[in-house]
Amino acid sequence: MASYRPVKVFAEMQNRPVEKSPHKIIQFDDNRATCDAVSPGDRHIRVTAVGEVSQPPDLSRFTVRVTSKKDNPQDAKNSVARRLDYIVQTLQNHGIKEQDLHIHKHLSRSDSLYVMETEVGVKFGDIKKSESVGNLLVEKLDDTVTVSLPEFFHTSQSLESLRKQASLVAIHNAKQKAQEMARFVHLSVGRPVYIIEEDSQEIEGHTDTNSDSVTMTTIQERISNATITVRSRVSASFELKPKVKKVLR
Repeated sequence: MASYRPVKVFAEMQNRPVEKSPHKIIQFDDNRATCDAVSPGDRHIRVTAVGEVSQPPDLSRFTVRVTSKKDNPQDAKNSVARRLDYIVQTLQNHGIKEQDLHIHKHLSRSDSLYVMETEVGVKFGDIKKSESVGNLLVEKLDDTVTVSLPEFFHTSQSLESLRKQASLVAIHNAKQKAQEMARFVHLSVGRPVYIIEEDSQEIEGHTDTNSDSVTMTTIQERISNATITVRSRVSASFELKPKVKKVLR
């Protein structure tokens, strides 16, 4: 959700040199605006502003691990295969497509036993569904099957949309600041002369999150740590126009 944060701004009314023309300086705390005797077309106001938006992750994934230890390698494979069939069928019943499943199998030996391990990586476009499916697999299968805690991330489309939103919020804030300062000197803001994005930052995790906390133990912490905040800083210049008085008829 887009948010507005007060930012430091400055304004400068640019003009051509005019010989022996009186001028007036108006002081705004630490900011200064200079207004000379110039034509309206020469007046501009320059401001800087920041736009900041955040978005939680919209994708999740977890890994299901199936392990079997047997004296005979085929028995170990068959044991894993039965559970794997149930896992894949359950995922398909919940709308998971084949391209969102990644299965890896590995056979090894431990002392005199054969160890068959299979990993199923699953990607979900619905975080609530991933929680429901993960809990179901844990409930229905025995302790030879483990489900990892989910990882959360963003689609490339959502990140691109977030960057655009941050830029638009920064431009909106810049225009609003320019309007407020122009109104203070009894002028109005006209068309933009230029708009430049000077800086853009992407921050993963909330800005108030303790950086020393590396291990995310709960799902809520993982979602919070995967939240992306995009901050855009723009510089903009607008024309300044005299206010038009409304004539009552």
